[in-house]
Amino acid sequence: MLYNRRLWMQQSLTALAATALSTNIIARTTPAFSPLKGTILLNSNENPYGPSPMARKAMLQHYLTSNRYPDDYILLLKKKIANHCNVSPENILLGAGSSEIIGLSCLLVSQKKKKVITTEPGYKVWNGQAASFGLEFERIPLTNERIVDLQAIQSAVNDETAMVYICNPNNPTGTFTPVNKLSNFATEVSKKTIVFIDEAYTEYANLESLAAQAITNPNIVVAKTFSKVYGLAGARIGYAIAHPDTIAKLANLQPWSDGGVSLVSAAAAMASLDDTNYVKDILEKTVQARTMCTVTFKQLSLDYIPSHTNFILFNIDGIKKDCIKEMEVRNIYVQSRNHFNGKWCRVSMGTLVEMKTFCEALKEIV
Repeated sequence: MLYNRRLWMQQSLTALAATALSTNIIARTTPAFSPLKGTILLNSNENPYGPSPMARKAMLQHYLTSNRYPDDYILLLKKKIANHCNVSPENILLGAGSSEIIGLSCLLVSQKKKKVITTEPGYKVWNGQAASFGLEFERIPLTNERIVDLQAIQSAVNDETAMVYICNPNNPTGTFTPVNKLSNFATEVSKKTIVFIDEAYTEYANLESLAAQAITNPNIVVAKTFSKVYGLAGARIGYAIAHPDTIAKLANLQPWSDGGVSLVSAAAAMASLDDTNYVKDILEKTVQARTMCTVTFKQLSLDYIPSHTNFILFNIDGIKKDCIKEMEVRNIYVQSRNHFNGKWCRVSMGTLVEMKTFCEALKEIV
């Protein structure tokens, strides 16, 4: 009886909290929180619309139970992800974003070998951690079409190669490798080393996952994330899909297997997988935003790489003013790097209103 009263009280408090906050949060259709009012953040490939309505509701319903460990929800989430990816729960390992999964894989492979082959340009946030494990990098340039050069990478693999890392679609170019070609590549290269496929942006390009291949091959690891299309970058939740033996090895490197995911994040992720209408809406808005940008780039005669993600890489060498600083003056933040013997800007897709502001600012600067 005492337990029932406690359960009733807990559920009541959760319901009251959700009711009090839902008007401002669940029903919100404007962009999610920004650190500074009026600031337009287009530098981290985030979803500007925030978590889905169903995810927001789930987060509100579960934050009051954050005093409890998330064990039960972790099991439920793994089952839900497994069903979504058509694999088994034993093929899933959860992490605090897919970045944790990359880090665990680097730590695992560094125990035996020391060289990682990856692309140039490519996603590098994890490179510092990998280097701290003693790993060295061999960076293979993209093709003239600015896609991953699978043949060159395969030719570079030798007995010293600890891992091959490929982000598909590629960050920062937004280009992708056809899944059939990547699948054949993974089959061959995995005979010699670990092949790590980062699928952070597959939803935007409508690409089939290599999950089915990974669960039967101990040398292939697929990483996925809720940070991008699902709008949960701040919730820090991602996962690996791999053979059970590989999952067990990666899990042994965590202080608590799957323990990097909070109860609130787990609830949000489960709800996100159910909110298919939200995902469809985000993908449509992203296409509209990309189109708006490419039209502007063409008008201004700026070279750009056609993208299949939520960002676009364009060349700013021909702009006389300091494009990045000029954007910052207007409270717009973007990234710039040296690629292909020149300076390029990677702009993430914000809301349609934000992208209109970005395009108007770019016209002023140029």
